Amino acid sequence: MRIRSGRFYVCTVILWMAAAVPSLDAQSSYVRAGSFEFGGFAGVSYGLDDYRAMGGGNVTFAVNKYILPYAEVSYFPGILRTVKGTIPVSGGTPISYTQNSSYPFTDFHGGVHIRMPIFRESPVVPYLVFGVGGLRHSTRMINVQYQTLGQTLTAQITDPAGTDKAINGGGGIRYYIGQRFGLRVEAKVYKPYGEFTDTFAKIEAGFFYQAR
Repeated sequence: MRIRSGRFYVCTVILWMAAAVPSLDAQSSYVRAGSFEFGGFAGVSYGLDDYRAMGGGNVTFAVNKYILPYAEVSYFPGILRTVKGTIPVSGGTPISYTQNSSYPFTDFHGGVHIRMPIFRESPVVPYLVFGVGGLRHSTRMINVQYQTLGQTLTAQITDPAGTDKAINGGGGIRYYIGQRFGLRVEAKVYKPYGEFTDTFAKIEAGFFYQAR
């Protein structure tokens, strides 16, 4: 039910944007080369057991009308991460453990937006997005349960700060309001390298300002 609600929300926003198309300005193109876009966004991520709020910002530069390299920073409050290790046992063999826990991550990455104008001079422009970067987490204390001598005990483990490399991809829609401002809706999937952080997704919406 929650997944369906999230999809319904995104579809509603996209339809509203498409229905609100303003009159065209014949003097200047909405999609143009050499422009910078500065924007912020907010949305939801799904990476553990529920949707969680997230937010961030990015900047893009239009090499031409279609290719826009970008840099982005965002914050995710709860993504599943697996912690593995051993607990020393006095006079015995160390006990191995595997602990799944919700971690807050700061995402920083770069990539490219590929705009796909459907109609000439239309302010509604779909795009694809691909990126690569890192997911940074701070040092965390984790309570790990383990069994020894027929008893269930709890140990507090320190997981040091670190960065997981990750790739991401997805798509979205830009809606240009005049020549300077616009709205953007985007959906993206992240695939971290290695075995410690699970694949997760995000859906976001925000405003941007187009300079030049």
